[in-house]
Amino acid sequence: MKRKIGLLATARKKAINPSAAIDLYISPLFVKSVQYAQDHYDDFFFYSAKEGLLTKDQYIEPYNVSIKNFSTSEKREWAHQVIHDLEQRVLPSQCKIYIHGGWVYREFLQPELEKAGYDFEVPLEGYSIGNQLKWYDEQKQIKK
Repeated sequence: MKRKIGLLATARKKAINPSAAIDLYISPLFVKSVQYAQDHYDDFFFYSAKEGLLTKDQYIEPYNVSIKNFSTSEKREWAHQVIHDLEQRVLPSQCKIYIHGGWVYREFLQPELEKAGYDFEVPLEGYSIGNQLKWYDEQKQIKK
């Protein structure tokens, strides 16, 4: 059976001190996505504009970089690197990827996942941030 791997967006809102990636980002949406990933996936990683692919315990400094400021070619290169780094950790034949995050990132990540041969799904595709928060809360209720 294929492993379920979450690929989660990071957040603009961050702690002020250097921290492990799982602790650095403090927005409600990020926190809820992490809680969901811990309950539903075999493993998960984060993606950030500045750092690319991050592991949960990867120690990083707070930063202020947005993919919105990248050129199209920089976005493509960023996505290529994220998926290349993901391939070093989990092979396409071993897993299904579940991407959590906005279109501004997924627009470039999804084609790279396809090129690399990953099977993937976007559980919250088309949901507003408010509806994503509600969905995560509902999933928590279902689990209880």
